[in-house]
Amino acid sequence: MPFWRQILPVPTRRWLRRGFDRQFCRPGHGVRKLGTTCAWAVIEERMQPGASVLSGGAGRDISFEVELAGRRGCQVALFDPSPTGQDTWTALVDPPKTLRYFPDGLAGESARCAFARPADPAEGSFRQAGAGAMTAENKMEFACLGPREALQCAGLEQLELLKLDIEGFEYDFIASMLGAGIRPVQIAVEFHHFLPGIPLMKTLTALRQLRAAGYRILHKDQCDYLFVHRGVLTK
Repeated sequence: MPFWRQILPVPTRRWLRRGFDRQFCRPGHGVRKLGTTCAWAVIEERMQPGASVLSGGAGRDISFEVELAGRRGCQVALFDPSPTGQDTWTALVDPPKTLRYFPDGLAGESARCAFARPADPAEGSFRQAGAGAMTAENKMEFACLGPREALQCAGLEQLELLKLDIEGFEYDFIASMLGAGIRPVQIAVEFHHFLPGIPLMKTLTALRQLRAAGYRILHKDQCDYLFVHRGVLTK
């Protein structure tokens, strides 16, 4: 544990974190969090009927995707290969017609990828593990799609929003997406450098890649970021 976590009380650390995050939040662009338990910040006015959304990661709460598809009429494609995500989808009563679920993961390329079982079964997140951190007992493999293949599978072209909560696979997916010239207007992503085997440098590299591709941070809440392409911000 870092020394500063040992000497600073939790309320102080939270206050400092909020202050730090506020430095990255740009007011005046209509950013609002949608969803309930797992809410995500987006530019609300752009989430109009017909807007295309590619969402990676269901977990135990898909209220964000349900709101986008149900109340706002967005075309939402949700990807999650894990038993947790499949159970969440199956438990959904009367899903919106514009919300579709695909039992595949998202990764840098289309392949079968190794996942570590949840560290906390109640939380349920299957995750990417660092080299040497996976054992035969806690490993599962799922089919994953790269950016181009995921868009083709979902039948989507111009993305308004890409949401990624894919437990460590976001780094390769983002790099592959940018390399393929795919440019969603908004990118909402949770970076997972807090997981074992994923260094902070991977997040710093992703931040540099996104900035070089024209994206700017519009909102930050701990490890959750909202990036928006500068072409939208300058209009």
